[in-house]
Amino acid sequence: MFKIGLTGGICSGKTFVLNVFKELGCYTIRADDIAKKFIFLPDSEFVKEIIDVFGEDIYDENKGIKKEEFAKILFEDIEKRNFINKIVHPRVLKEQNMIYKDLAETKIYDFFIYESALLVESGNYKNFKKTIVVYTNSEEQYNRLMERDKISHEDAEKRIKSQFPLSEKLKIANYIIDTTGDFENARAKTFEAFHLMKKDFNIK
Repeated sequence: MFKIGLTGGICSGKTFVLNVFKELGCYTIRADDIAKKFIFLPDSEFVKEIIDVFGEDIYDENKGIKKEEFAKILFEDIEKRNFINKIVHPRVLKEQNMIYKDLAETKIYDFFIYESALLVESGNYKNFKKTIVVYTNSEEQYNRLMERDKISHEDAEKRIKSQFPLSEKLKIANYIIDTTGDFENARAKTFEAFHLMKKDFNIK
């Protein structure tokens, strides 16, 4: 089973592409899903540290960390975002490696595809056989983000500019999937990448 990293900017189409890979028989997993499991559970091991940095208002005794407030602060405050990445990222990596090791022994899947927005800037891409970068043009990225999160163009710009430059991610890409346009185009480009991967790893 080959480890493939998948990344891209916010609203670039990463989740859609990942789901297509799942349909094609790959094992897929998202770093965000692992991280949320550690952050948002009421008994999370990180609760005390998060409250110390974000303030007591970020926490609800019945529901745990307040998701919407937490997400908003992360986009607006780079220091708090870096703090969260520092404490949670190592735990996410450990979990990902454990899942991969257990799955590799079953020999069920040819590809293990791990989606992470921080794959390149964290340096974690070096731990994968190949890297996929998903992208779309700037106009479409803005429109998708504004529609998804019901925010203004100004707020969308803040969120996009808070991320690692896409140009830097494209430099290390082994496969590039352009999701600009409709879903069928994105699906077709994902199929193309999948067949290239199979060819490169000599999988029939």
